[in-house]
Amino acid sequence: MRKLLTAAALSAFAALPALAGDLLVTVARPSNLYVFDAEQRALKTDCNLASNPLPGIIAMSPDNSIAYVLVNNWQDVIGVDIETCDTVFHAAQSTEDVIRRSIASLAVSKDGSQLYTVRNPVRLHADRFEVLPAEFAVYDTGAGLSAEPVALHPAPRRSTLMATDRNGQVYIAGHDIFRVDPASGETETAIANASWDRPTYSPPDVLAFWPTGSQNDEFLLMYTAARFTDETQQEMADFVWGYETVDLTTGETEIADFASFEVLMFSAVRTPHDPKHLYAVYTQLSKHDLETQELVKRVDLPHTYYVINISSDGKEVYVGGTNDDIGIYDTETLERIGEIRMPSGGDMSVATLQVVPQG
Repeated sequence: MRKLLTAAALSAFAALPALAGDLLVTVARPSNLYVFDAEQRALKTDCNLASNPLPGIIAMSPDNSIAYVLVNNWQDVIGVDIETCDTVFHAAQSTEDVIRRSIASLAVSKDGSQLYTVRNPVRLHADRFEVLPAEFAVYDTGAGLSAEPVALHPAPRRSTLMATDRNGQVYIAGHDIFRVDPASGETETAIANASWDRPTYSPPDVLAFWPTGSQNDEFLLMYTAARFTDETQQEMADFVWGYETVDLTTGETEIADFASFEVLMFSAVRTPHDPKHLYAVYTQLSKHDLETQELVKRVDLPHTYYVINISSDGKEVYVGGTNDDIGIYDTETLERIGEIRMPSGGDMSVATLQVVPQG
């Protein structure tokens, strides 16, 4: 006959770290890329990037062996082997007379052969700056340490976050959510955002800066907007939070409100094990039920965190950025159950926090 666990034993079991064997990948000042063992709450790899690590936008290779990082004040992309710390890819995008900056835009194809970014060039003249057209750059990830684009296409301005789907398409968060064919540069609107046809809503405000959603194979963004009582937009009914998402397996899209605007939230994540729940972070950690549009729970945090991610088994949520610590919370109770400190003591600022399954 099986022995039943006591309440105390069950409580202790629930408090154990995630057993999925995840790694946490991030960057921090002064010039470090860190890989942590999420289960052990311990440092696994410390890579010296030998450059300004910020903004520290990270896109992982499909096999999770290479971290591609946007560094050097938005200008350079480097690829670092997270086991050996070897730099295997480097694209210096600026030249002597043209500064090219990629504002959080970085993605890798699902087969790992290509890297994409949107570059915003400015030509330096003796007496002025000349703003040049934005460009969608395609790189061969096998190009080594002097990588140059193998293709350039016109790109939407105001482009930030990017993601790739399993059909070879690239999604870009900008004025709208765009779908781009990297072979031809053909661009179409996947989700109408600023140009949406919602007569009782104001144009939305979207903060698209932290890549999340890989655990659910989705491209996930949040928006805020004013919702009015009718199409005259004379009387406001509510100010709302909403989410818009692209399923990176099927290409299907969704956009919906989920809460009233009560607190600021910078980034959000869902889990494939329970996708009706959305977790979001800034000065508080919030758990929302997307089906009922109800707040499940909200807890105060010890300080501001910019970025959020979730364990592969859906049991732990991680908050990072801003300072030098990663906070670890139970997804059911939102209890703080762990913490990881940056060994250098340097802050992560706006860096990405990636969760990488091992094995």
